[in-house]
Amino acid sequence: MKLTYAIAGLVAIGGIAAACSNRGAADPDPRPWAEVLAEDGLAAAERNLESQTETPETGFLLGGVRFLRAQEVILQIRYANHSGSLAFLPGMRAELPANMDGAFDPAFLERAMAAGLRHLGEAEAALEAAAEGEFAAEVPLDAIWFDIDLDGERAEWESLFAIMGGLGAAPEDGFDGVIRFDTADADWLAAYVHVMSGMAELTLALDPTPAIEAVFEGRQTMEAFGPVQGTGFVGDDTLPDTIAAVVTTFRGVPDAARTRAAHAHFKQMIAHNRAFWSKVAAETDNDREWLPNASQTSAFGVTVDEETAQGWQDVLTEIEAILDGEALVPYWRVSNEFGVEEGVGINIRKVFENPGDMDLILWVQGAAAAPYLERGRLANLEAWNRFTTMTRGDSLMLAAWFN
Repeated sequence: MKLTYAIAGLVAIGGIAAACSNRGAADPDPRPWAEVLAEDGLAAAERNLESQTETPETGFLLGGVRFLRAQEVILQIRYANHSGSLAFLPGMRAELPANMDGAFDPAFLERAMAAGLRHLGEAEAALEAAAEGEFAAEVPLDAIWFDIDLDGERAEWESLFAIMGGLGAAPEDGFDGVIRFDTADADWLAAYVHVMSGMAELTLALDPTPAIEAVFEGRQTMEAFGPVQGTGFVGDDTLPDTIAAVVTTFRGVPDAARTRAAHAHFKQMIAHNRAFWSKVAAETDNDREWLPNASQTSAFGVTVDEETAQGWQDVLTEIEAILDGEALVPYWRVSNEFGVEEGVGINIRKVFENPGDMDLILWVQGAAAAPYLERGRLANLEAWNRFTTMTRGDSLMLAAWFN
């Protein structure tokens, strides 16, 4: 997910939109939705699209704007808390400028994931209309910006392209800023919505706030006696705090309702991803594509030949087998082999369905893993290794893009 965190980096706020001057709140905005987006932001664009007649095109656009609002609200809460990046969580990887007025709240991560999840749920609902028929929608990516500092004004560092650039993703030279999304892309977006929703549900299932609060209060007490030292071998003096917060967060039993919801989202991601590849393979046009088939070109310079497309679908097949418990994940104390037809490994489906204590020490030692050990086929890394070879080292970036 490099670009993909990007697009999201894409990875979104339900933010505060600037009020439209000299226009009554009850009056419909006559401007095109993209103009509203560029001038007033995502929340105003959402209201504009909600006022339009529901069609597959408006359903896709509304779903996309709500998806971006999920990214925006996460970025807003991060910025307000002057917090660092957390690479594996949606919306938490993009680099943001320092906010000297930030005030840290130990509940920031819980608040960000909960707020993002609400917008993602609304995006999922809007995308149902996009599945009702074929469409094509031109989206000016340079009109997209996130009101991260909540001042209602667009700053260059808040633009989508600035966020993407910070994540190492940028369009090709000469790109005019417009992508022509079409029917297949609705499934790509829906898959991404489910990926982010699943990650948010898992974060909330672990209830990170008490652990962050304990670490934060301990650091404050230490700082009252003077500067807090680093680790000695890493200059960042927050590293011990981060490690302590993560290890403590994983202790205890997660909320099973949320882990089951995450499992369902990941399964939906696979279903929509498969639908996307089926639809995009049948396309015959070649017009400012987002993710192309082998006969198309992308505005971002991404090349997807038939072998790469099939390779990613093979990866998805193995991920689905793991989620379904049909392929077991090797556990280091009883097996260190992948791809064995008969071995002992962890049934991931059962972990999602009935999670036990997630204490990392107990998982390393084995007591936490033991209830989920079974004998059966062990997961195969062949598909992922083949995909990595085909994409010449770009596999992680493309995996994020493909979601």
